[in-house]
Amino acid sequence: MGNQDNYQKGKHPNSLANLTSHEGRPQQYKSKKERRSVSVTPEGWEGIGKLAEQYGCSSKSELLEKLGRGIIKLQVSA
Repeated sequence: MGNQDNYQKGKHPNSLANLTSHEGRPQQYKSKKERRSVSVTPEGWEGIGKLAEQYGCSSKSELLEKLGRGIIKLQVSA
């Protein structure tokens, strides 16, 4: 199986290198994010994912944040 080193759980150097802080990802905005819940159909959720990708967002959460802050503007078509 190749060269395997034995590390205690949670002590592998690769795992430790991935940790940025105890708070998770660095904050982009001054206020801390809070967990929310939304109800969306599977088709709607898939569409949100496509929109996030289209607008260069790394996640659906980032898309919603930018929409809510007015960074990404909605344009309603008739």
